[in-house]
Amino acid sequence: MVGYVQQAGVPDREKANAVVREVVLPLMSDHYDELLAITAQSFAQALNPADLHAISAFYDTPAGRALLKAQPQLAQAQVNGISQWMARLAPELQAKVAATAKAHGWTK
Repeated sequence: MVGYVQQAGVPDREKANAVVREVVLPLMSDHYDELLAITAQSFAQALNPADLHAISAFYDTPAGRALLKAQPQLAQAQVNGISQWMARLAPELQAKVAATAKAHGWTK
């Protein structure tokens, strides 16, 4: 969310963090029930009742509770890892896109 706030016009990271704390998190909290409804509907559409019950039972175990607790950390690690991976691929991807466009005659 800090990156979003920075892109929205508050480039300083500490100030963006303050905006997240003062504006973004309270707003999201006010609409949390909507998020839960969207999430529940998504799960219900993708999984059958037996699977939903099995998943629920898993989250009642120590391992399930540990996974829930680790979710924010895991999500952030994935975002960071994917960003670093894309940054490493960017030069090769850019070169290959340019070469392909040139090969097709799509460059000026």
